[in-house]
Amino acid sequence: MKKTMIWGLSILLLAGTVLAGCSTNNAGSNNNAGSTNNPSASADANKSPVALKAFMIGDPELDMNANKFTQEMNEKLNVKLNIQINSNETAKEKRQLALTSGDYPDIFLLNWSDVITPSELMKLGSQGVLLPLNELIDKYGPNIKKRMEEIPNYKSITAPDGNIYGLPAINECYHCSFGSKMWVNTEWLKKVGMEMPKTTEDFKKMLVAFKETDLNGNGKKDEIPLSGAVGNPVASVLMNAFINDDSGTHCNNAPCYFISKDGKAEFTANKPEFKAGLEYIASLYAEGLIDPGAFSQNGPAYKQVVNRDGIATTGVAIGLHPYVFFDPNNPIHLQYEAIPPLKGPSGVQTTGYGGGKNLGGANFAISNKANKEQQIAAIKLADYLVTDEGTIRATHGEKGVNWTEGTASDLDLNGKPAKYKPIVLPLGETRKHNNAWSEVGPFVKTKDFRASWAADQDIKAKAGYELRLFKATQLYDGFQPKESFPGNMFIDPAAVEEYTMLLTNINKYVDENKVKFITGNKKFASDWDAYIEGFNKLKLDRYLEITQKAMDSTKKK
Repeated sequence: MKKTMIWGLSILLLAGTVLAGCSTNNAGSNNNAGSTNNPSASADANKSPVALKAFMIGDPELDMNANKFTQEMNEKLNVKLNIQINSNETAKEKRQLALTSGDYPDIFLLNWSDVITPSELMKLGSQGVLLPLNELIDKYGPNIKKRMEEIPNYKSITAPDGNIYGLPAINECYHCSFGSKMWVNTEWLKKVGMEMPKTTEDFKKMLVAFKETDLNGNGKKDEIPLSGAVGNPVASVLMNAFINDDSGTHCNNAPCYFISKDGKAEFTANKPEFKAGLEYIASLYAEGLIDPGAFSQNGPAYKQVVNRDGIATTGVAIGLHPYVFFDPNNPIHLQYEAIPPLKGPSGVQTTGYGGGKNLGGANFAISNKANKEQQIAAIKLADYLVTDEGTIRATHGEKGVNWTEGTASDLDLNGKPAKYKPIVLPLGETRKHNNAWSEVGPFVKTKDFRASWAADQDIKAKAGYELRLFKATQLYDGFQPKESFPGNMFIDPAAVEEYTMLLTNINKYVDENKVKFITGNKKFASDWDAYIEGFNKLKLDRYLEITQKAMDSTKKK
């Protein structure tokens, strides 16, 4: 899913639908944390408010200092928040510039678009830029401690030196965890008299039928059997029928092309199974079954291809969900259903999975700019945000305005009585209320919490979209690897720069060569051996050595 797409949905559906926030972790919780009457959360009215300068990611069109929730926090915690708001697109660059210049705030309140990675936590923590939170949590964070007891993977944010330099957001987006999905036009399937494909062979026969038939009825041979985009890669989905491939879910500046077996990191992009997968995809391309633009076009261009002339043009589209490649108001998206993971010629049938046991980084941190009083105020803020009450208020808005309690007739994603019910507002009205922070900071939304919101049980209705995604994801659940590659690893600070360079170069090398082999610019018979040899020059062995050391360190926590 493209970042701008996620942010737009996050605002539009702020009232309670849970499309936004594609952070993917998979711990369970009974969501009982919610003690908001503890002494640490009460303000001392006799003291002057504690000033807190905050770097926050959010909607740049909103004045977050005038935001109603901000004002409530000021009063509740006796603080005076001074929020610098940054867009998803610019946040990472601005945060890095602030840290480099030394002009950074007291606290960071971040979202999915820019978390503080484990490597950064270690580096900034060892430099004293980010403060260890252990003692503050112990004294002033009863709800944080409760969450740590309830949610096992909270401990993965603890650095190897035993310190906690930042707090994560727990946002167990079920459908986001299975990011590599293919969606097929079922009307086209009916017209060619075929059933949902089960194997790679079935899939190829279906694409051929799509290419050879005037399925959109416009008298032209303009049907595109299969399309995708740079951020919605064709190769990663299909590769899962040959060897597990997670490059479609987290390959942005993160370890890619890895699987874990018995706690050992194995690289996949140099294995025979990977070659077999590329050969299959290349055969599709050679027969004109894959849109040539799928390997270079961005999100907007992808939508133009799929939505061309207001008619169905594409048989199979790659994406986290149909709104990735269709406008929500275009009814053609209702024709598309998810294709379950395909079985390859060797019986392999897996799916990319981003819902591993560990968290991706920190959404909240306190810097050394904060004095003791500010540190206490900051951890009290975090302690409130991790409660159910704090999470709902901060991310969904006000009761009676943005959400309400479920009624007897409201059902949740599991078909059970809903605990909460969203009140969906137009984007303009949501902005007018300016009463929530959206999904920033250390909020906690477990899988059970997210599923407890009322959902329209008609998956074809716009309000039933989340249920549609929930049910589509169930087709993939069970095909993920039994052993997940860690979602976060603390790299030895002394090796961070080296590791970053190795990771960047190797990812780029694989990504570029994949496209060359698929499109025929490189030949398997004459160029594959040289491709494999190239990993020696890129120091793959050293890359694996650092990765394994980080994995071993992660397991010890």
